[in-house]
Amino acid sequence: MGRNLKRYYQAWELRQQNKTFKEIGEIMGITGSRVAVLSNFIDFKIKNQKRWRISNELKKIASKYNF
Repeated sequence: MGRNLKRYYQAWELRQQNKTFKEIGEIMGITGSRVAVLSNFIDFKIKNQKRWRISNELKKIASKYNF
C-alpha cells in the first residue's frame, strides 16, 4: 500500500478535535478537500471493516474517541 497512513491518521485525529477541513489543511499544508478525503478514508475503515482487520495503530487512535 503506497499510502502514508500517518497523514491519514493525523487528518482524522484533527477532525475528531472538531477542526474544520480548512483548518486542518492549513496545519498539514494541503487543501481542505484533500483533508476530507484522508479523514473520510479512516472513517470508512473504522465503520466498515471488522475490528480485527484494521491496524493496531488505528484501533488505538479510534479507542480514544469511543468507536
